[in-house]
Amino acid sequence: MIKLLLQLEEVDRKMLNWRGLTALDVLEQQSQVDNREIVTILCNDKSSGWFIFKVSRFHTKLTTYFKEMKLETINALLVVFALVLAMTYQAVLSPPGGFLQGDSGSITNDHVGKSVMNSVRFLLFYVPNGIAVLMAWITTISLLNVVAKSIMPFLFPLYLLMCFCYVAALNTIAPTRYTVWVAGFVPCIFVFVIYYVALYRFKKQ
Repeated sequence: MIKLLLQLEEVDRKMLNWRGLTALDVLEQQSQVDNREIVTILCNDKSSGWFIFKVSRFHTKLTTYFKEMKLETINALLVVFALVLAMTYQAVLSPPGGFLQGDSGSITNDHVGKSVMNSVRFLLFYVPNGIAVLMAWITTISLLNVVAKSIMPFLFPLYLLMCFCYVAALNTIAPTRYTVWVAGFVPCIFVFVIYYVALYRFKKQ
C-alpha cells in the first residue's frame, strides 16, 4: 500500500505536520511499533533522490525553526552574519602579511601576487576562514528565506556570485595548487558533517 501511494503524484512525502515533522520522522520516533519495513520503503524511494530529500527536509525544518523566532532576533542575526561574511571575505582580498611583490629578484612571475604565507600557515588561516564563510552563507540564506522569501530569486544568484568570487580570489592568492584544493574542500567536508549532526538533532526533537 505504501509503495502504491508513493507512486501517486498527489502524494507529497515531504509534507510537514503542525510539529514540522514528515511521515518518516513520525515513524522513526515511534519505538513501540515495528515500522522498519515502512521506514525502509520511504528511505529507499528514489522518486526525488535520497540525498536531495534529506537536504530538502533539513532546509524545511531549519526554515520552520527560524520562523518561530521573533523578527527582532532574525534581524540581529542577519546583521551578525553579514559582518562575519564581510570580514571573512575581506581576508581573501587582503591576506595577512600581504602579497609577494615583483621587485625582488628571488620572486618569479608565477609567485607575484600570491600570499606571503607558506602553505601550512595559509591553510591554518584559510580553512577556518572558509568554514566561517560557508556556515555564515548558509545561515544567511536560510534567514533571508524567512523574512524576504519573495525576493529570494534575486538575492540567491547574488550570493552565488559572491561565493564564486571568493573561490576565484582564494585561487589567485594561494601559494600552491595543493593549498587551493585543501582550503576549498576541507570547509565543505566540515560543514557536511555539521549538517548531519544538526539533522540528527532535529530528528530527536
